[in-house]
Amino acid sequence: MDEQITRLKNWVSHGTMRQFYTEMQAKLANTEYTVELSGDTVTFYRVRKEGGFLGLFARRVREQLLQVSRQNDQIVIAEGANPEFLQYVNGLLKQH
Repeated sequence: MDEQITRLKNWVSHGTMRQFYTEMQAKLANTEYTVELSGDTVTFYRVRKEGGFLGLFARRVREQLLQVSRQNDQIVIAEGANPEFLQYVNGLLKQH
């Protein structure tokens, strides 16, 4: 997993957090994943519907998978990053 984190930090360090957010938002369009930007922090979520009856009254549940932030010119990956999602994101960036 350390290699995956190093690879992601390398990609993120090439631009601003807003640029990374915009690129990932486009790559994750029409998937079960969403991405949010808050200051210098980009957070990735898996969104799924839960509960309800026959699709009615279901609520959307967001599960945090990965959080990347820039602090004093260093890229920080928050603890608890989902290793499968981290590999998926690196695969998307590799196609760039």
